[in-house]
This record gives sequence, C-alpha cells and structure tokens, in this order.
Amino acid sequence: MEFGDRLKQERKKRKLTQQVVADELNVSRQTISSWETENSYPDIDSLLRLSDYYQISLDTLLKEDVGMTEYLKKQEVIKGLKPVTWVLTLIDVVFLAILVGYVFDVISLNRIAFISIFAMGMLNSIALIFIAGFQDKISRKPSELINDLNKYIKPLYWIIPSCFVLAIVFFLLNQLTIMGFFSGLGFTSLLVLIMFKIVTARLKKTSPHN
Repeated sequence: MEFGDRLKQERKKRKLTQQVVADELNVSRQTISSWETENSYPDIDSLLRLSDYYQISLDTLLKEDVGMTEYLKKQEVIKGLKPVTWVLTLIDVVFLAILVGYVFDVISLNRIAFISIFAMGMLNSIALIFIAGFQDKISRKPSELINDLNKYIKPLYWIIPSCFVLAIVFFLLNQLTIMGFFSGLGFTSLLVLIMFKIVTARLKKTSPHN
C-alpha cells in the first residue's frame, strides 16, 4: 500500500476529518490532503508525529512505499550537502575579505599571493555554482546523482596534477606570477575534489543498490 493511501486508511479507520488531523499536527488541512494524495511528503519530524498520532510504527507507515523512502533518502543527501556548501561559502568570504583588504591597503600582498588567492576564489565560486545546480537535480535517483558528480570529479584528476606541474615549471622559469595562478588553481581544485568525494560517499550510503 502506498504511503498516502495508508495515511488515509488510518484516518478513516478512526473516523477523523482532515481538519481534525491537521489541527492535532499543527499543519493546514491542505497539507494533510497533499500527503494523502502524495503530492508532497512530510518531513522527518512530521513523519514521527504521524507515527505517534496514529499509533503505528514507522516501518508500517513506510512499508512498500518506494516514493516516500526515496524522498527521505534525498533529504539525507540535501542535509549532507549543507556542510559542503557552508565550507565553500566561508572560504569565498575569506577570499573576498582578503581581496577587499588588499584593494584598500589594509592587507599587504605581493603579486604572487594576490593572483593565487584570486584564482582560488574564482574556482571556489565555480564549485558553489556546480553544487547549486546539483541540488536542483536532487529529485532524481541517488545513483543518477552519483553519475553526475563523477562527471565533475573526473576532470579534477588531471587538472590537479597539471596545475602543480605547471606551477613548478613556471617557478623554475622564474615566472612567479603565473606560478601563483596555477598553484592557486591546484590547491582549490584539490579542495573541491575532497568535497565532491565526501558528497559521493554519502550518496552511495543512501543509494538503494548498496
């Protein structure tokens, strides 16, 4: 039985209206209707309240309902993405603060440091854009999301060593500004790779094939 049908069955078994249930759970009647028709799903807190209210276990409430199970897995993935987004955002704020300080002569940076920080900040911003786009696709299956992430990860495996090799080459050629640019790209690419690997690992844990 589907999740919405089970909710409706439990409500009718107790001869309750949608409005009565909504008042008990502090939600709107439209929300109860949406849950019962599966136009939307309750969050974990609401799910626990439903379980207590109808006096049925979560296992029984979710039994054989693939849609609700997938929804909960996606919520776990979204939760896992938040720390990654916070870290990348914090890094961007730090980079921006350093650059603003440099522009207003509050912070003293040589040309190499400035180029390195600018390159790292730009790549970090691109990573944030990628994650924002990835979150827009969260309605898809975890296995499909893993494939999407792998598309972002694969280029990093050759971008990172290439950046460091180029940084060494330009250092030996005494082109320190260009060296700073490639070293900045290399370090930030490495950070982005680590972040994406963390997200991929979390996705694999939530994938129904594991």
